[in-house]
Amino acid sequence: MAFTESSGERDFQVVASKLPQEEFANFKKVCDLENKTPSKKIRELINKEVDERFGNIYRSKYDKEKVKQFNLATLRDYTRSLMVEDICKVNLVERTDGRFTQIGLRPLMEEDMLLPDQEGVHFHPELPGLGSDVAVGERNFLIQQILANKDIEKIKLKKEELLDFQKENNFQESTILASLDFFMDFSRSLIKRIEYKEGKTILDFRHKLDFIPEEMMKGKIILIEKDSILWAKQKFYNQFSNKDEGLDILIQPKIGGKVDITVRSVNRIKDLDPEGIKILEVEG
Repeated sequence: MAFTESSGERDFQVVASKLPQEEFANFKKVCDLENKTPSKKIRELINKEVDERFGNIYRSKYDKEKVKQFNLATLRDYTRSLMVEDICKVNLVERTDGRFTQIGLRPLMEEDMLLPDQEGVHFHPELPGLGSDVAVGERNFLIQQILANKDIEKIKLKKEELLDFQKENNFQESTILASLDFFMDFSRSLIKRIEYKEGKTILDFRHKLDFIPEEMMKGKIILIEKDSILWAKQKFYNQFSNKDEGLDILIQPKIGGKVDITVRSVNRIKDLDPEGIKILEVEG
C-alpha cells in the first residue's frame, strides 16, 4: 500500500502562522541546529512535557519487552528482505517533502500480543512478514517508476533470443531483474555461468540476478547499472535498536482491545539516469 507523504513545507507554514515572527525565527534556529523539522521538534517537546507532568498515566500499558521484540523482529525481517539498497545508492535523510512516497502497512491487531502475560498464557509479539512486505513494496515501487519512464530504452527480443539477453548488457556491474517466468530457462541453460554468494545469485561474475513474480514484470528483463539510481529514504530513530533506521514503527492502543500498528518507509527517487537502465521485452 503506497500513499503520499505530507510536505515539510506545509508543516513549516503551520508552525510559522502560530508564533510571533521573532519567536519563530529563534525556534527555527534550534530546529536547524538539531537538523529537525519544526513539526518533529514540536512533537518531541510535547511528549517530553506530558511525560514530565503526568508520568505513568500516559505511558504505554504494553509490555516493554514484547514491544522491543516486535520492533527488532520487524526491523530484522525488513533488513533481510531489502532489495532497493542493492540496486540503488540509498541515502538516509532527516527532512522530506511532498515528493516523497510512504510505503507501508497498517494492520489493526488484537492487543493481547503486546500485553503482559497473564495466568501463564503467552501471546507471541511478532507479525512475521510485516517488515518484508514493506521491503517488497519498495522494490515494486521502483519497478513501476522504471517501467513508466519513457526515456528508458526498450529493446524487443524474440523468444529464441532469451538466453542471449546478456548481449544487451554493456554495463560493467549491474542488477538484473527478470520475470519469474524465465526461472526454469535460466536455471537449466545458464547454470554454468551462475554462482551464489552471501545469499545472492550472481551471473557472469558481476551481475546480480533476481527473479520477480509480479504481473507487471511478465515477459520482461530490466538491466540496471550500478549507482544509476539515487534513492532518498527518511530516517527514524528506533529506541530499541538505538540507531537511525529506514523503517518507522508506530504502535497506538485503540478501543475494543485493539492495537493500531503502522510500519512504513518514506522514499523518493532523487535521480535516475535513463542511460544506465534497459528494459528488455521478450516476445511470445
